[in-house]
Amino acid sequence: MIDWAPVFAVVFSIGGPVAIAIIAIIWAYRAKKKQYDAMLKALEMGKSEEEVKNLFIGKKKVRDGMGYIKGGIVVIGTGVGLAGMGIVLNVYQMYAPAVFVFIVGLSLAIVHFVTRPKKEEK
Repeated sequence: MIDWAPVFAVVFSIGGPVAIAIIAIIWAYRAKKKQYDAMLKALEMGKSEEEVKNLFIGKKKVRDGMGYIKGGIVVIGTGVGLAGMGIVLNVYQMYAPAVFVFIVGLSLAIVHFVTRPKKEEK
C-alpha cells in the first residue's frame, strides 16, 4: 500500500508556493486592467490628458523607515525565542542559529537608526 504522506508533502510544498505566485500575478493583472479601463473611460468622457494623468498618478509614499525597526524587533524576538527553546530543550546546537538571527535583527534596527530622516533643529 502507498504511503500518501510523502506524496502530499511534496505536492503541497511545491504546489502551494506556485499557487500563491499565480494568484498574486492574477491579482496584479486585474488591478492594472481595472485602472486601465477606468483611464480609458475617463478619456472617452472627454477628460483632457492632463486631467487623466492627475487623476491616476498617485502621490509617492514617504517612507519613514519604521519597517526596519519593526522587522528588527520581530527578528530579534525570533532569535531570543530560538535561544529560549535551546535552553529549555537542552539543545546546544540551537544557539548558533539563534545568535545569527538575533544579530540580523540588531542589524535591521541599526539600519533604521542610520537611515532615518534627521529632524531639523530650530
